[in-house]
Amino acid sequence: MDFKEKDKFIVCVMQDGEDLIENLKILKESFKNEKILTVLSALGMLKDIKTGYWNGKEYEIHEINEPVELLGISGIITPDTEPFYHFHIFVGDKHGNAKGGHLIEAKVLNTLEMSLIKGDIEVERKEEKGLKKLKFK
Repeated sequence: MDFKEKDKFIVCVMQDGEDLIENLKILKESFKNEKILTVLSALGMLKDIKTGYWNGKEYEIHEINEPVELLGISGIITPDTEPFYHFHIFVGDKHGNAKGGHLIEAKVLNTLEMSLIKGDIEVERKEEKGLKKLKFK
């Protein structure tokens, strides 16, 4: 993964075969003094995906094993919390069918381009009904 930052903006280019979660960890470490990083946009292709659906008690895991286009992603990286990210994705297959959910894992196929913005809002995560929810400090 390559990335550049200027002012409040970060642009990342991820390469074929890279692990998306590992790249998020690199961003977390590279910007550990930031309070929050918010995804502005991301596009590219993914493979070997696991998404989660929260059923009120736990995440039901869904696997997407075919190559798909990343149609959208939203989420934040909070370097000082655990978990340090919360992303939702939706993807489209070659037939135009869309699927999505909470990002558990994925690998980049071909490329993935992502832009983020740095913010100064202090947050923490507190457990509530089995989820570690984002709270303002």
